Amino acid sequence: MLHARPARGGRGLARESAACDEYGMMVLTTAQVNRARLIRSICGLGLLRILLALSVCAQAASAQSRSVAITIDDLPAVSTRRDIAVHTSITERLLATLQREAVPAIGFVIEGGLETNGRPERERIALLERWLAAGMGLGNHSFSHRSLHQSALETYQQDVLRGERVIRPLVERHGKSLAWYRHPMLHTGRTMQTKQAFAAFLASHGYRIAPVTIDNQEWIFARAYDHTLDRNDSAGARRIAEAYLPYMDSIIGYYEQQSRALLGREPHQVLLLHANRLNAEYLDELLALMRRRGYRFISLDEAMLDPVYERADPYTGPAGITWLHRWAMAEGWTGSDFAGEPEVPAFVREIAGVS
Repeated sequence: MLHARPARGGRGLARESAACDEYGMMVLTTAQVNRARLIRSICGLGLLRILLALSVCAQAASAQSRSVAITIDDLPAVSTRRDIAVHTSITERLLATLQREAVPAIGFVIEGGLETNGRPERERIALLERWLAAGMGLGNHSFSHRSLHQSALETYQQDVLRGERVIRPLVERHGKSLAWYRHPMLHTGRTMQTKQAFAAFLASHGYRIAPVTIDNQEWIFARAYDHTLDRNDSAGARRIAEAYLPYMDSIIGYYEQQSRALLGREPHQVLLLHANRLNAEYLDELLALMRRRGYRFISLDEAMLDPVYERADPYTGPAGITWLHRWAMAEGWTGSDFAGEPEVPAFVREIAGVS
């Protein structure tokens, strides 16, 4: 059935380009419907065939133009096991995949993870050296991964500065700059006064905020995966991995749909992952999955050239949510507009110990 795209929040969203709904069907603007009818009356062609051709072309163009920046949090690594052998294996396997697939990435460092008994360990710092030597970037993810929602601003700012003692000189020795900050848990402040003060603080120290548009609960799968490996349950680990990849496929599709509904297009996306054993093992398959969806991989710097990131972030709620949903809430989206986000299977949550 022909249908024009409805206005959201009382504002017309008629566009010249076609869009697809959550089921992959093309949603037409009124102008496109009228144009197709005119063509039919002039040429005598079937309207359905015209619309089908438009749909195929629009969907193909959208898939070919997708782009995403890969960002990986919690370096040097996050795992139920902290021994250097495990963290080295995670680092080596992640970097091997990124280099083999020619994918740029940036890793966000928790400097507290470099220390044992209050002192940085040379072997863990060497893992960060490997990221830089592989051509990847590094960013600041604070020292202790504390929440801005549960900290005094001055205390939080000191944690940020403590989180650059090692990585700033390290990055600069490689001829790069420490330019990006990622909020732990994506907690960006409960008042606009806090958000604005912290943004000014970051700017004064040469940082930009690293947003996220494709968030997910990969960390739950990773925790469950760790638990199965720790008890030598290889069958259980495979079962988790077999659930992880379809989940990621569906969550990426969900945020593609949310992007089109909000923006009328898919922007340069920013994907959040973590440096864990699950991704060390399956990052290659995740990247292949994304390539099948039509993605090319770009740096965070390139992603930020998309003008969508000039939008303000007025969100002061309690959750750590994507920037897409922050912008959507600012435009008046409510609960039903966010429906359909894929859920982590119950068995994975149970193994991970997450309710």
